[in-house]
Amino acid sequence: MEAQGAHIIPIMIQALEAIRYRDYSTIMKALDQLVLCIGELGRLLDRMDEKCNPMVFYHQVRPFLAGSKNMGLAGLPNGVLYQDGDGVLSWKQLRGGSNGQSSLIQFFDIVLGVEHTSSGNSNRTSPAGSSGTSRAGPGFHEEVRSYMPAPHKAFLEHTSRMGSLKELANEPCESDEHRQLQQSFQAATKALGDFRNRHMQLVTRYIIVPSRKQNQAPTVNLATASSRSNRGTGSELTGTGGTALIPFLKQTRDETYLAGIVNSRG
Repeated sequence: MEAQGAHIIPIMIQALEAIRYRDYSTIMKALDQLVLCIGELGRLLDRMDEKCNPMVFYHQVRPFLAGSKNMGLAGLPNGVLYQDGDGVLSWKQLRGGSNGQSSLIQFFDIVLGVEHTSSGNSNRTSPAGSSGTSRAGPGFHEEVRSYMPAPHKAFLEHTSRMGSLKELANEPCESDEHRQLQQSFQAATKALGDFRNRHMQLVTRYIIVPSRKQNQAPTVNLATASSRSNRGTGSELTGTGGTALIPFLKQTRDETYLAGIVNSRG
C-alpha cells in the first residue's frame, strides 16, 4: 500500500503550499488525485484473499502482531516484564501492530484535517466530534507515531504545521471556485472514510469470523486469548494494537466522515 500510495505525498504537499496563494486549481487537482489514490489502496485491500487465508492469518500471523498493552484478558495485566543490562526489572506495556501506525494513512488524516479523539485504551470511546478534553495523555494516533521510523514521525509533525485544507474549505464560500474546492474536499474525506469501511470489512473476515471459530482450534496464543472470554463478539474483541477493535474502528471512520462536513454558507 505504501508503494502504491507514495506518489501522492509530494502532490498533497504542493496542495498545502498552495493554500497561502489560494491556488484553488492546484488544490482541487491534488484532491481529485487523492480520491483516485485512496480508491486504488482500497482495491488492494480487497485482494487480501488472493494470497492470505483468514484462518491462517488469525492463528499463524496475527499472534506475532499482538502487543502487551491492554492485554489483561490474555494474561498480561501488567504487560511484559523486561530486564535491562544492569539486571533492573520493569514492566512495559507496548502496543502491537495497528493500521493506525501507517505513516501514509496518518498523512491522509493530516492533510484532510481529520481529528481523532480516542485514546484506544478501553471500550468506552469518546463520541465522534467530541473535543477529547477529558482524555488523559495523547490520543492513540498521536501515541503510535512513537512506533514509526523517526523520520516518518518528524515528517508528519512538519506536515501538520504546513496549513489546513479543512480550514480553507470551511472559509465563507465567496466564489464558484471555492464551492468546487469544497466539493473536492468532501469527495476526498468520503474516499478516506470509505477506505476505512473497507478495512472494517477486512477485519470482519480476518478477525471477527475466525474468532467465532476459535473454539474449534486447540491453539491458544496472545492474539486469540484476549477474545476467548468474549466469545468472539465484534464489540468486545481487542485489536493487536490494544484497542477495543470494532468501537475504535467505527469511531475512526465516523471522525473521518465528520471532517468532510463543511460550512456551505456564503
